[in-house]
Amino acid sequence: MAGAERVVAIGGGHGLSRTLEALRLMEVDATAVVTVADDGGSSGRLRRERGIIALGDMRMGLLALAPPGPLPEVFGHRFNGGGLDGHSLGNLALVAMIEQAGGDVLVAMERAARLLDCRGRVWPCTTDDVTLVAAIDGTEVEGQVAVATTEGRDRRVWLEPEEPRACPLAMEAIDEADLVVLGPGSLFTSIIPNLLVPGIAEALDDTDARIVYAANLTAQAGETAGMSARDHVEALLDYLPERTSIEVLCHDGPEPDGSGPALPPDVSGRGVSGVHHADLAEGDGSQRVGAHDPVRLAAAIRRLLDEA
Repeated sequence: MAGAERVVAIGGGHGLSRTLEALRLMEVDATAVVTVADDGGSSGRLRRERGIIALGDMRMGLLALAPPGPLPEVFGHRFNGGGLDGHSLGNLALVAMIEQAGGDVLVAMERAARLLDCRGRVWPCTTDDVTLVAAIDGTEVEGQVAVATTEGRDRRVWLEPEEPRACPLAMEAIDEADLVVLGPGSLFTSIIPNLLVPGIAEALDDTDARIVYAANLTAQAGETAGMSARDHVEALLDYLPERTSIEVLCHDGPEPDGSGPALPPDVSGRGVSGVHHADLAEGDGSQRVGAHDPVRLAAAIRRLLDEA
């Protein structure tokens, strides 16, 4: 999209999908940088059976950037029963495209984006096979599912192997971006795993783009139980040691109902260069859920871009 602002969204899962849906509604040049450490569900089965990186979060990113239509609808179909039980047709289609591309994930993702007429591109943070590992209150747990569901406040995460190769197209997009949006989404299993790839962290340290964290609306049971919004920001900054500051976009409106308590928008302090407030929660009136509304998020991102 010639002349459009370049926005990079970093994360994974449903949170990143909300950001990408928002970007699809805008006249921007959108790129997603996605974690590939998932080891549950269809993605986990395909990783174990086919020896490939996790595809589910990338599939969700493609569908979020694709205009509604029959092809995205069938791409998002999930089988029920039989040998394909739990598999997403989109995941299986991506496996086929990767094999047809001789194992080149990036070629496959480019073809998938064209097939679905996506208004942007989706790149993995790394094409290396990585495992998310955490030390939680002194106990080591392995795998994205275990990290997400194990409770404990003292939490440190890393990837094995510890220095995977960053996707060059992801680094290029960050370098050329006008705005980088981190999240929203699961802090330690969707957002931070991208920052654990050295080349991605270095690109974020070096970029001239504004970096904005789209703060979660509620704490997440297990993963961030007991954490405040400021705690979320502190954790992000811990994994961006060379970045002196980021901006934060917070929900300011009716209290949303989620898996954990709502997070008041109190994030000021070390490393925060600006705090932006907007009504971001999905729902009508006072009935809100713990998910970002793409239309409201698009309006907030547009204001951030117009400020520049």
